[in-house]
Amino acid sequence: MKGSEEEWNMLKKVQQMDFVVVELTLYLDTHSNDEEARRQWREAIKVAANVRKQYEMNYGPLSLTSVPSKQAIDVGWQWNSTPWPWQR
Repeated sequence: MKGSEEEWNMLKKVQQMDFVVVELTLYLDTHSNDEEARRQWREAIKVAANVRKQYEMNYGPLSLTSVPSKQAIDVGWQWNSTPWPWQR
C-alpha cells in the first residue's frame, strides 16, 4: 500500500462521513418529519466538510469542486499528474 497510514486513515474517515450523510439523506427522503434525524444530518454535513477540508489541506484535492488547497496554490495542481489520492 502506497501512502502513509495517517493519510489512508483520514481518507477512510472522509468516506465514512460521506456515507453517513448519504444514508441520513435517504432516510429523510421518507421520514421528513424526523427532527432528530434532521439534526444528525446537519451535524454530519459539518463533520464531513471538516474532515474533507483537513484531508485536502494535507494531501491535496479530492474532486474538481474542492476549494484549492495550500498545495494546489503553492505548486499548482495538475489533475493529469500522478499519484492521485487513491494511488499514494
